[in-house]
Amino acid sequence: MRTSFAIAFAALLLAAPAMGQVIITTPNGDAARHEQRAQQDRWEGREARREAEQRAAVGDYQGAAQADREARRDWHDARRQEERARDESTGVIIGR
Repeated sequence: MRTSFAIAFAALLLAAPAMGQVIITTPNGDAARHEQRAQQDRWEGREARREAEQRAAVGDYQGAAQADREARRDWHDARRQEERARDESTGVIIGR
């Protein structure tokens, strides 16, 4: 019984590639920096959005529109920083 199990296991190892994919990752401080900047941009976006709501509440619609544009710009910057962090943190893939 053990012999047949060992033979079946060895055949399985021979039939399947031993190393189908190798991923090499290196620690990268840039990814952490980009993620930190993304968090800062999100915070600034939330603050600008609050400012837009406050300005609209008192009737300053031009100021509210400007603050809303700033909030959108900050959220866009945050997404860009997240993408950079993701790109910096991925490793090199060899084989498939």
